[in-house]
Amino acid sequence: MARNRSGSSRRRSPAGGERPERPEETTQDTIRTEGVVLEARPNTTFLVQLDAGPEILAHVGGKMRRHYIRILPGDRVVLEISTYDPEKGRIVYRK
Repeated sequence: MARNRSGSSRRRSPAGGERPERPEETTQDTIRTEGVVLEARPNTTFLVQLDAGPEILAHVGGKMRRHYIRILPGDRVVLEISTYDPEKGRIVYRK
């Protein structure tokens, strides 16, 4: 291990300053679909009526939450639904 100016040790990155590659997240475990927000519920969750018919519970996705995108009942939204739990979803876009 190399010592930096303050005297503490830390690991050096591989030659050339490149970082080791990380496996990318797969988005194959999600289904993208559209729906209409029926009702706003506590803790930024929403009841959404899908175009296919069923109603699911969905929460606001990361960048929408960070940029304070407001979602109101009646808004058309794009959802990502996990194949592991098709009763819940994540709102990723508001149309």
